[in-house]
Amino acid sequence: MGQQQLLLVILVTILVGVAAVVAIDTMQESRNNANESAVRQDILMVINDAQTYYKKPKMMNGGGSSFDGISEKHILSIEPENENGSYEISGSGNTLTIKGTGTNENVEITATATMTSDGLEVSWSTP
Repeated sequence: MGQQQLLLVILVTILVGVAAVVAIDTMQESRNNANESAVRQDILMVINDAQTYYKKPKMMNGGGSSFDGISEKHILSIEPENENGSYEISGSGNTLTIKGTGTNENVEITATATMTSDGLEVSWSTP
């Protein structure tokens, strides 16, 4: 009976170890997904502020129907670096590009927003 108990203890130890590894991987993936969602939400807030800049006349420190000259100082909703990540913004003509890098090293998202006659069209890309 001693051998059966020893084998049972070894088997249980292996199962607990495998379960722990699976749980750690699941938690890491969940954390990355949460950070990616937060970065996407922040980028949408930046796009909203950028749209306000685009529509505001140049006399009022806006773009005058252009994203030329837009910078982090025109974005009021979020800080360029916050608990979710850091953001870089650039614009030219009717196209705006925002690159968000999450606090997790695996999260990097780029959004390109283009102002059209139908409104703002946003496309997303990840490396």
